Order: sequence, then C-alpha cells, then structure tokens
Amino acid sequence: MRAWLSALLSASLVLAGCGTEVAGAPEKDTSPTVGAVSLVVPIELRPVADDGTKVLTDPTTGESLTLADPIMTVERLDGADISSDNGTWALVLHLNAKDTRTFADWTTAHTGERLAIVIDGKVVVAPTVQAAITGGDVQVSGNYTRDDVEALLNEITGR
Repeated sequence: MRAWLSALLSASLVLAGCGTEVAGAPEKDTSPTVGAVSLVVPIELRPVADDGTKVLTDPTTGESLTLADPIMTVERLDGADISSDNGTWALVLHLNAKDTRTFADWTTAHTGERLAIVIDGKVVVAPTVQAAITGGDVQVSGNYTRDDVEALLNEITGR
C-alpha cells in the first residue's frame, strides 16, 4: 500500500449522486474513468465489531479497529471514476449487480454501524454507514488530493 494512505486525515462513505445535476451547481471533474474491470487488488468490506477476528488501524484516527469477517470481497467493478466537488476529491466505485444487492442488503440492515474498506490488508476508511446504500455507487471521499485518489484507483485496477 502506498505511503500516502497513512497521511489521510478523514474520510466518509456515502451514496454517490444519482447523476442529477442541479442548476447553478459547480461542474464535477470526473476524469479519469475506468470501465468494467477485474481488480488486481480486491476490496474487502469488513464490519467493525467487538468480537471480530482481525485488528487493523484506521488511518484517519489512528484507532485500532477489530474487524469481523468480510461481508463481501469486491473483485470486479462495473466501473470507477474520480470526481471533485467543491475541492473534495473522491473515488466512486460502481459495483456490479450481485455486489450491489449484497451491499444494499447489508447497509439497509446495519445503518449506524461502521464498515471498513480494506485494500491490500490496510484500512482505507472506516466510516459509519449513514443510510442504506442501494444504488450500487459507493463514494470514498475525505481529505484526499487528486493524486491520492488516482493512486488508489491505479492500485486496485492495476493501471
């Protein structure tokens, strides 16, 4: 995992926008974009739990997290892109239909709980799920630079 990962200060997991533009809203930078791709570094989604099996550090807080077994491991995406909205850079992951259903079911049943995104054995972010995420677009955002987000995209896709 790249050294930049440990420098991230804060992040969140939110439902990506539905693609609806609001009149007068700033235009979003959405490049680069990756189409359907098999990931060279799978993404594990692991609940943060008291009785978990793996302990990793949250890079945003330095907190040691006990993680349960993954609810899913994402090995293929329908696509991914980088976006910027008002200076906030994000990586948007477009889940395939099967993963969308699994993720929607889990987030619906576990709103208010924390879920860690683990890549290459390291926690990238461990936010609290604020609402059910049913649309299949997962946005990883926080105190990222464009280079941070591009490096993460390149790492998981092997670009």
